[in-house]
Amino acid sequence: MCGVTLSKKKACQGMDGMNLEYTLGLAGMENLYLPEKELKNEANNTIVKIDVVGGKIRAYVNAVHSIRLNNIKPFGIADTIKLELVRNKVTEFIHSYLQEHLQDKYSDEFINNMKVTALECNITLPCVGGATPSDVIHLLDMCLDRTVMFRKRKRCSKCEKVNTGVQFTKPKEYRLKIYDKTDEQREKGNLAVESNLLRIECVFIDRSLKRMYGEKRTLRDILSTQAIETLCKEYKRALIQDIIGTYVRPYLTDCKKKLVESLTTSDSGHEISDTVMRHRELIVDDDILRKALKDWYKIRNANDISKQVIYQYRKKGLGLPVGVLKTIKTFHTSAG
Repeated sequence: MCGVTLSKKKACQGMDGMNLEYTLGLAGMENLYLPEKELKNEANNTIVKIDVVGGKIRAYVNAVHSIRLNNIKPFGIADTIKLELVRNKVTEFIHSYLQEHLQDKYSDEFINNMKVTALECNITLPCVGGATPSDVIHLLDMCLDRTVMFRKRKRCSKCEKVNTGVQFTKPKEYRLKIYDKTDEQREKGNLAVESNLLRIECVFIDRSLKRMYGEKRTLRDILSTQAIETLCKEYKRALIQDIIGTYVRPYLTDCKKKLVESLTTSDSGHEISDTVMRHRELIVDDDILRKALKDWYKIRNANDISKQVIYQYRKKGLGLPVGVLKTIKTFHTSAG
């Protein structure tokens, strides 16, 4: 996180779920298995889920569901005034579960020594400028390497599909998932959710957690104001330096070069329409095409009518994505 500063007023990111583990070191507990139990909120969303498998206590904690019915908005810096409430609710449930099953073998040290193994941070915002979650997901699928794509059938269509999510993993650092939050919520029955919501979530693991917190990764350590601010800074670093800096910007530069090359080498008399048809998948935002046209007109010493061309394409409704880069910029700004 070296050099990363955070504007708390602008930062929209926050914590969602975390995974914790602790291996019981007592003799005879190596093969202990205890049933799963959940604590849920009024909307039937999980606050805490816990079990014991092979002598290992495993818990999932969702801080947001402790204070809100759903997790559309993450547990952000402004929510830290409710940390004591969250800590108490979670700790009491885990304590009750372990004491019920372990009885006289129970010790408070079990909870005190549970260590966070995965920690999620996200920003969830509506797409802007006419973009859809599917459009932004396509952009990030094109930019990132070795992605896993999720698609579903369009409503009332037998042949068309829409992008609903894409996953990318930086080994030992984090798992990135970008997905249509509106679609996810409506699938769960929350039909009143805002339209066009996009979530960019980062689940930090291994090296990232050690870099952020060292060995201080107990439930009490992580459910603290300082720890959440540290998490928000790391999210900003991953989003802006890693994802946007390492992948998005170079892709956009190469894409523009590819389009200029196509325009320049074509002599069909229909250079623009040919280029759009040939490289439609590469054009993740019509602003990339506009910039390529601007360079092409300059090479030809011709009047720059790139804005007029893009206007005509939009007017014809040919389906070129629009507002995708504005959406990415909004997420960039919202990271504080």
